[in-house]
Amino acid sequence: MYLSVPVSAGQTIRRRVAVAEMADGSPVSLPVVTIGGTRAGPTLYLQAGMHGDEVTGIEICRAAIASLEPEAISGTVIAVPTANVPSYLTRTRGYLQEERWLIDINRVFPGNPSGLLTERIAHVLFEEFARPSDFTIDLHSALDGCDIAPFVYIDPDDDEAGTLDAREGRALAFGTPYAYYKRRGTMFGTSDLTRSFSAQADRAGIATMCAEMGESRRVSWDRVPLGVQGIRNVMIEMGMLDEEPATSGPPRRFSTIKLVHAEHGGGLRLLVDLGDEVAEGDTIGEVVDVFGDTVERLEAHQTGFILRAMRNGSIATGAEVVWIAS
Repeated sequence: MYLSVPVSAGQTIRRRVAVAEMADGSPVSLPVVTIGGTRAGPTLYLQAGMHGDEVTGIEICRAAIASLEPEAISGTVIAVPTANVPSYLTRTRGYLQEERWLIDINRVFPGNPSGLLTERIAHVLFEEFARPSDFTIDLHSALDGCDIAPFVYIDPDDDEAGTLDAREGRALAFGTPYAYYKRRGTMFGTSDLTRSFSAQADRAGIATMCAEMGESRRVSWDRVPLGVQGIRNVMIEMGMLDEEPATSGPPRRFSTIKLVHAEHGGGLRLLVDLGDEVAEGDTIGEVVDVFGDTVERLEAHQTGFILRAMRNGSIATGAEVVWIAS
């Protein structure tokens, strides 16, 4: 049973389970899918939509569920394709009506069963799905206004529970063109990730991986097949599917990300795109004023490749225009 949804051999079961209430008393219901294989095996948990604007991951999860036949599976697949329903309804990163507005659910794990709505949802995801599963795939997309190249996270510092070999092997098997070896405690700008899903899972000895790909607020359809095949590749590596994996070779590994911030507000004209190689000091774009005159020349702060790029045409001072990975 996963949040009261049973697992039945040879069947796919889809149910909505109420976990809280909105201000008008209507239920906050998580969509839960269980796929029971016909042979014994491990349990894989698929999670998407932790941030409501990251719809590419949601579509990957939906498509992956639809592609799986219970008769071909050894073990069990559990999925919550829209993990943060309140934020999904407004296509925003967090729940807009939260009492302590705005809470990023990926900064409050393992959650709190007696806390705010977002904290309670985080608790349900962590305890009801991630903890009892053998492995978790957490699907994400870029921040609002950005696009991001497909990559997986691997924490090389975490092996207290002996999960590093499994996590690294499955993350690499997923098949993204890039793999980020993120040292523990690494910050993204001002973001404190110590209470992220993956960080808290590492601490609890829960084997998990995170995959990033696609734009915010709209489905990057060209990334969906990669994500679906990635899930199947992990299932093959876990012995849950008896088929050949499909990958394009080993990923490019990186361990450093530098953020390029704009010092002026205005119109953004980027000269680079995802995956482009840049050298330190290269011009990667410019910021122009309302008349089209250049007010700032944007430079690469390190040699590497473009991992994430801003798609918004207008920005304010401080905007993260690109991430450069090396």
